[in-house]
Amino acid sequence: MSSIDPCLWLLDDEQISSGSCTEAFTDPFRYVPDSLVCKAGKSVVSKLSEWSSMPEGSPEREIERSFAEGKMIGVLICRPSTGSIQSPSFIAAFSGTVKDSEGRVTGTVDGFVPPIIDLTDPDGYFKKEESRITLINNKIDTLCQSRELSSLKKALAAAESERDRQITDLQTQIRFAKMQRDEIRCETSDPSRLEGLIKESQFQKAELKRLKDRWKAEISDIASKLTAFEEEIKKLKSLRAEMSDNLQRWIFGNAVVHNGKGECSSIWNIFADKGVTPPGGTGDCAAPKLLEYAFTHNLTPLAMGEFWYGRSPDSAVRTHGHFYPSCTSKCGPLLGYMLKGLEVAEDIHDNNQSPAVIHEDESVIVVEKPGGMPSVPGLDGRQSLQEWLSATHGKEIFAVHRLDMDTSGVMVFAKTSECAVNLQRQFEEHTVKKTYKARLTGSGNGTLFKEKQSGSIELSLSPDHDERPRQKVDFVQGKAAFTEYETASMNPDGSTDILLYPHTGRTHQLRVHCAHTLGLASPIVGDLLYGSYSIDMTPPEFNRLCLHALSITFRHPLTGNEMTFTSDRLSY
Repeated sequence: MSSIDPCLWLLDDEQISSGSCTEAFTDPFRYVPDSLVCKAGKSVVSKLSEWSSMPEGSPEREIERSFAEGKMIGVLICRPSTGSIQSPSFIAAFSGTVKDSEGRVTGTVDGFVPPIIDLTDPDGYFKKEESRITLINNKIDTLCQSRELSSLKKALAAAESERDRQITDLQTQIRFAKMQRDEIRCETSDPSRLEGLIKESQFQKAELKRLKDRWKAEISDIASKLTAFEEEIKKLKSLRAEMSDNLQRWIFGNAVVHNGKGECSSIWNIFADKGVTPPGGTGDCAAPKLLEYAFTHNLTPLAMGEFWYGRSPDSAVRTHGHFYPSCTSKCGPLLGYMLKGLEVAEDIHDNNQSPAVIHEDESVIVVEKPGGMPSVPGLDGRQSLQEWLSATHGKEIFAVHRLDMDTSGVMVFAKTSECAVNLQRQFEEHTVKKTYKARLTGSGNGTLFKEKQSGSIELSLSPDHDERPRQKVDFVQGKAAFTEYETASMNPDGSTDILLYPHTGRTHQLRVHCAHTLGLASPIVGDLLYGSYSIDMTPPEFNRLCLHALSITFRHPLTGNEMTFTSDRLSY
């Protein structure tokens, strides 16, 4: 640590001499971590490891235990703009909060940059307003769980049930009596007797009305008491929502951030310019904390990365020591503003490879897609393979399936709408057979690879809405995803080449099934989304995602003949 700045970590001469920073700053959403970023990450992990070995009850031990539950940590390589320290150093930050030795929630830990706005100060405005909201929550809970409310609900249900029973019984008696009167009317013409039947009918109808009125009054009395409870709860919930909204507006209105141009703005206004409200927790991730500290402490940002520390979660792909991109829902607009004035690196997975047609007839086109080229038109302005084919053929070419932008390999397109419908149906019915090859970062740390070199993975998937376009394992609301695999070869550098046979076509299915701890627990080499790069990494051999659609088998839409096409030209 630096004595000048308690949040500044100093890199030693060996670290500096064996690493370097790129000229352009890191794109936080698509990046390969810089070598100095990896060294900085190892320094932080080493420090936390020291804390983990300290005596039970010590502040450092308890804080590390909180980190170990699972925490995103960010490091920012920087150079002081003034002062005696001119060599690259770094600052570190963590997402959210941790618990200290006394179990208190805090956003401030020695050696890490502070939060943009401290919401853990017990005497601060946030905590005071939070306490008021908590009191309202307690009132709501007290009302919802009160015996009187429960008794009223039971009394109302019992009264309605008894009312229905008594009315039904009386209506049954009246119908039976009517049948008897009808029989008597057929047997007699005695005026006095007929008059008696009329009076009997009138009495029974009046009795039914009196019964209904009596129950209406009784139930109305219970319902009015119940309504008073419910209205009070509704009023309190409305007040809670209003206070929560006001508090969120206060937080983001007072959370001011800076950018590389020297400008500043509140988080609220940054999101308002996009026409949206900041999601809860915006500004509390590691990346914005790092940049804000750098801009306000005369530090020039050079490179940045965010890695996972601790236990892997059950759903999202997170592995200890592996780097992941910034989230999009909270950090997308925010970092977009803060990075203004910095030269941000271009997409490192862009390449100059061109697609190549390997088969074409009157119905279909089979083509090799290079990695880095979208399959279909998107919002980023890149020319898609579908657009390229349509331009080269001078007419619309129809896409019937997709490959991830970073994935290379064989694809089939339709030349007519009729053929497109036929091929799409084959994909929907899972009759199309596809084989992928992938290179994994290791030999697999998961149970599957430990048990055997081939097998299957069945992990349901759903979109991670806070981390678009990432997917997560979701056994409750996720869609079924099934993949078979077999090992092709073990490589000298410790990586593994495997063949993958997907039986479903979920977004990022193969990438998640390889990277998740319940799958193969080894990300695909070059996977920027799912953690292929770690703090222990060596410079990557491949500047791309090592996932290639090797072959595809389908029935020709006109002849019905089965056709298989293989592509290895654009493979890694």
